[in-house]
Amino acid sequence: MRIVYIIKYIAQLGGLDRVMSYKINYMAQQGHDVHVITYEQGQHPISFPLDERVHYCDIDVRFFTRHGGGLLKRVKQYFDMRRTFKQRLYDKVREIEPDVIVTLTDSYTLLDILMHIPGRAYRVIESHVERGSFQKRSDFKGRFGLYQIAALFDKYITRQIKRADCFVTLTQHDAENWPELKHVKVIPNPLSYVPEKKSTLENKIVVSAGRLEDQKGYDMLVDVWKIVNERHPDWHLNVFGDGGNRDALERKTAELHLQDSISWEHSTPQIFDRYLEGSIYVMSSRFEGFGLVLTEAMSCGVPCVSFDCPYGPSDIIKDGEDGFLVPLGDVQALADALCKLIENDTLRKKMGQAALCNVQRYAPANIMRQWETLFTQHK
Repeated sequence: MRIVYIIKYIAQLGGLDRVMSYKINYMAQQGHDVHVITYEQGQHPISFPLDERVHYCDIDVRFFTRHGGGLLKRVKQYFDMRRTFKQRLYDKVREIEPDVIVTLTDSYTLLDILMHIPGRAYRVIESHVERGSFQKRSDFKGRFGLYQIAALFDKYITRQIKRADCFVTLTQHDAENWPELKHVKVIPNPLSYVPEKKSTLENKIVVSAGRLEDQKGYDMLVDVWKIVNERHPDWHLNVFGDGGNRDALERKTAELHLQDSISWEHSTPQIFDRYLEGSIYVMSSRFEGFGLVLTEAMSCGVPCVSFDCPYGPSDIIKDGEDGFLVPLGDVQALADALCKLIENDTLRKKMGQAALCNVQRYAPANIMRQWETLFTQHK
């Protein structure tokens, strides 16, 4: 089977790039003829190496380079780039003649082009964010004119999604958010790596990992840690990630006199080593597509504490069994849950063992079998 993945890039050290690289490599290792086409990779090195059997090319249409000049100039640049993107992509796909084409919702502004690629390939769109964060109208609430325009844009994108043969969400909750689609399938993210070692859960370290952006809620996590630190000043919070909120988060940390208790580390490809150093994993996200970091931490035997945000944590964490879920935005409740695990070694280790057991439902063999079935069932 010949499969083409069309994605922006594989350039960041985040969960999406890691899991996509894993799935691509898995398909190649199963003997499928796998091709990857990126369009904004440029000169960035591939963050997670691709199997030598994967055919890779970048068609070099970097939409993010549009800057400077007036609005009309930028609009012209955008449509010029769209024409270039369409021509280069269609030429490449015609050359490959795939059986299956897979793309992601982060290419939503190009879905009209992607869903009209010539040929009879089975078209799959993967959604890695929940619908509310994906739609533009949510950015313009209370701004009547702009909201109406954004709503029309969202409807247009939904029409393009309807052209796909299958729309894959990561959770059942998100699938239910697309009632107008008749071709939705739920396939969660697989574990991209299962470490042989497990955490001892004895280090006085809480770990978190993610982009330093509003979505991840690290501003709330600093407030959480202020409460935890007052009760357990010997424990430390290590956060691994990069993003535009770093300076603001570091300032807030200093203002609350937590600079000796919170470390803002950069993203790392060795994130599993960091999980293994921790005794608890915490997630403070306002919303998620899934919450891959939770399954990764659990595979290291680390119990997790998370806001019950839409969507993912409630699918992954069995509240009270392998971790704790607390109401979204309830800073005190998140701090109390962390303290409960900090103060009870027996409970922490019991939940760590449960996490190891429960996370096996995301084992690669279980999840990737669903992808292979999806790709072959249409033939």
